[in-house]
Amino acid sequence: MIVLDASVLVAVLVDDDADSTDVALQRMRDDLHWVVPEHALIETVHALRGLMLAGKISRQQLDDHTQTLVDWALDAWPTIPLLPRVLELAHNVSAYDAAYIALAEDLSAALITGDQRLTRVPSVRCSIVHIAMSDSR
Repeated sequence: MIVLDASVLVAVLVDDDADSTDVALQRMRDDLHWVVPEHALIETVHALRGLMLAGKISRQQLDDHTQTLVDWALDAWPTIPLLPRVLELAHNVSAYDAAYIALAEDLSAALITGDQRLTRVPSVRCSIVHIAMSDSR
């Protein structure tokens, strides 16, 4: 079981950086139980929509990527049970990002992310695997 954040989902869907998406895809192939906090689906579609508005993908690609996201049947977990830990972590990252960490901690799973900032969050109780991407922070 691995927790995937929206940065990884978007990168794999759009395949905007072949080297990093190959690494992410390999991690996903190695463990086929993909888990996300429930907000990850909306966050991913929001990012895809932003790419469409910026002219980086077409409306058809937005629709296709969204359908692929649905077809993946990600195991989306409710965020309410995560809120106490999210609040503890939110002093260092956004509540959105904290939810990915809190879920990975709760499930004793690794978090796969394209956001290098998450590797620097103090007091994390899970493995965070950073996949270097062209737009990593």
